[in-house]
Amino acid sequence: MRERRAALVNRNTLRLGLFGANCSSGRTYATLPERWDASWENNLRLAQMADAIGIECMVPIARWKGYGGESNPNGSSFESIAWACGLLAATRRLHVFCTVHVPLHHPLVAAKQMATGDHIGGGRLGVNIVCGWNEDEFNMFGVTKKEHDARYAQGEEWWTIVKRIWAGEPRFDYDGTYYRLHSVEGAPRPFGDGDPLMMNAGSSETGRRFAIRHSDMHFDAVETPEASTPRIAETKRLAREHGRDIQVWTPVGIVCRPTQKEADDYLQYVVEHADWGAIGYLADLHAKEGRRGTDPQRLVHSGHNPLARRALARGSYCVIGDPDAIVREFSRLAAAGLDGLAINFVDYLKELPYFAAEVLPRLEKLGLRAADRAGPQRGTEVQP
Repeated sequence: MRERRAALVNRNTLRLGLFGANCSSGRTYATLPERWDASWENNLRLAQMADAIGIECMVPIARWKGYGGESNPNGSSFESIAWACGLLAATRRLHVFCTVHVPLHHPLVAAKQMATGDHIGGGRLGVNIVCGWNEDEFNMFGVTKKEHDARYAQGEEWWTIVKRIWAGEPRFDYDGTYYRLHSVEGAPRPFGDGDPLMMNAGSSETGRRFAIRHSDMHFDAVETPEASTPRIAETKRLAREHGRDIQVWTPVGIVCRPTQKEADDYLQYVVEHADWGAIGYLADLHAKEGRRGTDPQRLVHSGHNPLARRALARGSYCVIGDPDAIVREFSRLAAAGLDGLAINFVDYLKELPYFAAEVLPRLEKLGLRAADRAGPQRGTEVQP
């Protein structure tokens, strides 16, 4: 596991990933004509660009239908294990995660698929485990969504089975509540030293403790950096009590422009084109899960209000501004104890080169990221 972790436990204090590029519109809920076109060609170019500039990873969203509205965000999406395999074959350093819904993926099948992807990438596959998900998508499969704690109990069994297969155990039986398996075996084992890195985004107390026990990376939401600092510190403390050292990451929506006014104007443009049908559908899903909700019609324009966050980044934290403002905000997030940011843009391919040319060098000067001497000179190969 040391060799695998070296890619994400590296000289960088703040690691970076790209989030949601396997889905149409990415994480943007707006009717913008330039919203993300998640074609295979675009995903391949994006992965190779990320690989060249030293981005640590790409993380997909696992979706089976869209969010409706006029733009139907995520209405088209690449299945994440196959997507990861394709990108791993075309890159050399980038870690590529797959996102797996426990109730929809049998552990024997998933273990084999993920081991295959790990060999394709020479040990660069990661897995994002999702124990629950949206009820209407489960209904498409005829799968009943379990009550909250039962989802993580099933996840415990699922991950235990996968790990035993990957460990190369001789044939074994498994007699659990959710899986009863006979004469289980599986080869090949994952590539090289250790298993694929595991990410989990459990946010409830049950979910977070699942992540603390099992994950290498806990994906957690941030309201503000300062408000999230105690929770991040507690997560790491609890992990240490289990003899584990885990990273905490958060998703972040980015608008980076040469001036603050240009960035603010673009965010206003995004908000003015917010897809209310899709945002309303998302709000209904959150309400069914008992998550906090805010009437977006009552909100004023701001880079950190829930409307802007939902339109730009599906409700995640947003960083809006010129390169210096972006770096200041990244510094706040790092000071809160975050180890990594999974970022999204409205159009990844058009916006990442400017981010790479202007933000990454500033992060290096601050010591948040080390100079990437293995990649190309910025401004050349990274241009779309």
